Amino acid sequence: MALDAGFDIVGFGPASPDGATGNQFDAWLDAGRHGEMHWLERERDRILAGDRYVRGARGAIALGFEYPGQSVRIDGASVARYAAGRDYHRGLGTRLRRLQARMASDGIGAGVLRYGVDAVPVLERSLALQAGIGFLAKSAGIIHPRRGPWLLLAEILHGDEFEPTSPAPGSCGTCTACLDACPTGALVAPHELDARLCLSYTTIEKRGVIDRSLRAAQGSWLFGCDICIEVCPFTSRATKQRDDDPDLALHPALETYTLVGVLEMDVEAWNRDWTGTAIRRAKVEGLRRNAAIVAGNLHLDQTSPALASCLHDSNAGVRTAAGWALAKLGTHRNDLVKAIDREHDETARDDLALSLDEFGSIG
Repeated sequence: MALDAGFDIVGFGPASPDGATGNQFDAWLDAGRHGEMHWLERERDRILAGDRYVRGARGAIALGFEYPGQSVRIDGASVARYAAGRDYHRGLGTRLRRLQARMASDGIGAGVLRYGVDAVPVLERSLALQAGIGFLAKSAGIIHPRRGPWLLLAEILHGDEFEPTSPAPGSCGTCTACLDACPTGALVAPHELDARLCLSYTTIEKRGVIDRSLRAAQGSWLFGCDICIEVCPFTSRATKQRDDDPDLALHPALETYTLVGVLEMDVEAWNRDWTGTAIRRAKVEGLRRNAAIVAGNLHLDQTSPALASCLHDSNAGVRTAAGWALAKLGTHRNDLVKAIDREHDETARDDLALSLDEFGSIG
């Protein structure tokens, strides 16, 4: 039924993470590695016990969807591959509803209690591990031994207690490619991620100013980051092309926008052109901030006028990123000096001044 609904992998297990994983999650939160994702702290108790999230939940049907490794770029700026097409919450949500309807029509067990994709208070990777979807990578992701690491996860919490699927075979062995390649050192140890340093956090979940120490390391990443997957040897095992899947067709905005267009984008254009994509999670100001940093890293002189306009933006994250990029490009020095003089936010003013001093901007 799961395969007919459009999933690639299905497994069965408990509705809650095991005790060891729960302890690790507690320690991760207590260390502050979740950054500004405060909902994880607020939902701690429900995340650690499926029946606290959904009363009566005893088992989990874990589902995997393999998405293709298609590189997406806007003027050299990179977008995480899962965000290339339709918002995966919607795409997988459609498949979950299809599966739920089929289960209901066949009178399966005690009935579906709740289903979700990512934005629900469960530890999806833990449920996936316990259901045999794959093994835990040193990048903290899930790798299917035959399909590789390009996986999106979903789950159904159910009233039945299932016999767990056998654990997936395989491991990372002695490989440390993901740890070695991470540009910010976010993978602090095998299986341990500090979200505060991860580009998938800073370019998506982080609001406001991106830390200066992470801007150069962001490189070309406009939204998210795929580096730890791209360098994984198991990537070669990816099998799906899905050329005919409408959910994975390139979103029109990614075909039509330039980086200057992103920098100049207003809320009206954001709501008109970027509907139906997971990129909306970053918010319009977050995407423009990210675009400014990428423009500086890629030395795109043609973005300078748009960056200078961003110095007047209402968002401090956009202003500081634009100032940093202009200073790195060595253009619009007078505009940057004026921006420092009028800056009302002390932290942002100091940031702009540091950018001017650091790069010795002239022009």
